[in-house]
Amino acid sequence: MIPTRKAVPEILYPPVAPPPRVKLLLRGCALAGLVGFVAGLLLGESQRTWQIYFVNFLFWSGLAQGGVIMAAVYRITNAHWGDHFRRIGEGMIAFLPLSFVLYVILVAGGGGLFPWLHERFPGKDLWLSGPFLFGRDGLVFLFLMWLSYRFVYHSVRPDLGLLRDRTGEADISWWGRRLTKNWRGWEIEKAESVARLARITPGLLIAFALLYSLIGFDLVMALDPRWSSTLYGWLYFVHAFYAGLVVITMLAVVSRKWFGTLSAFREAQWHDMGRFVFGICLLSGGFFWSQFLVIWYGNLPEETSYLIRRFYSQPWEPLMWAYIIFAYLFPLAVFLSRRVKEVPGALMVITSIILGALFLERFIAVVPFIWIEPTVPFGVIELAVTLGFAGAFVLSWLRFTAVVPMVPAAPSQAAAGH
Repeated sequence: MIPTRKAVPEILYPPVAPPPRVKLLLRGCALAGLVGFVAGLLLGESQRTWQIYFVNFLFWSGLAQGGVIMAAVYRITNAHWGDHFRRIGEGMIAFLPLSFVLYVILVAGGGGLFPWLHERFPGKDLWLSGPFLFGRDGLVFLFLMWLSYRFVYHSVRPDLGLLRDRTGEADISWWGRRLTKNWRGWEIEKAESVARLARITPGLLIAFALLYSLIGFDLVMALDPRWSSTLYGWLYFVHAFYAGLVVITMLAVVSRKWFGTLSAFREAQWHDMGRFVFGICLLSGGFFWSQFLVIWYGNLPEETSYLIRRFYSQPWEPLMWAYIIFAYLFPLAVFLSRRVKEVPGALMVITSIILGALFLERFIAVVPFIWIEPTVPFGVIELAVTLGFAGAFVLSWLRFTAVVPMVPAAPSQAAAGH
């Protein structure tokens, strides 16, 4: 009997730098954000500047963490349909260190946003004290960043080791050499990676749900300490996951030419990703409806102020309905078509609209608590700061893609034929 030869894994798509014009555009966006932020503070628009900074911090930080969580969900379900999408989500960890720096800046300069820093609320004085709240939330961000790093490290190490074997240690980056220190060969490393991920992944998912609920309660719901909602924390972390999914889809579409991975994606994979986004759309919509249903059915007037302010007052009412339509009803209608989920261009348009709606949700979750004027505070300053965060996010992700292959290792065709 002739022994069969195992398929030898191979890096079919090594890391490739994106076109210089892409990085130049993103750097321009990041610079515009910095200029807009500084100009807003110097021109006496500190409230508008800090509140849009806060909105963007919540949105992009949650989105980045949600991308890593998508990879963890993919791992824990033993899925095999879209490893490329998983790797894109893992790359979002590159924004988390910057996110923590942005949090420190927010705490240092944006104290005027939080009413509980300047007013007493009996029964909540300890919980809403500045050092205690900012300290525990800072620890939450650090802990989730550390746990996410452990997850991504053990996920990408086998691929980085193969890349080093293929190209030579001198040809990979400093980070690549660091992450493959004491490399012991593919089979040993892969087995250890699977074992460690089996232990880390459940903890990461549970920690995300619990701790991001706390972030929603602390940083958003506490903007009105008289308002309470037991379901808001759930809705907050699901929205972060939802936003992570749609950005993974968008990055998969636009980066295929950047990294030369057009041939790596199959039609069925786009369809599966579209179904994934659709499923989380239904889940988050269900949580939103459940929040309303509990308030109405339980006759809880203390929980109505949030909805009344946004559904029955100007200028927030049209924005609230736009969010509901484009985050829930629009995807519900278009994703019923199988063909739409199979076309990358169509997915790009749909997910871009959903992303805008989810950003709008973060905006109207925060700003009506702070802004008392009868107009929507979104002008040049807000646009510049938002572009700055978006540019910084994608630039961070590209730093990851410069080190780690965007398509995980696959059996080489030569070995697979034996």
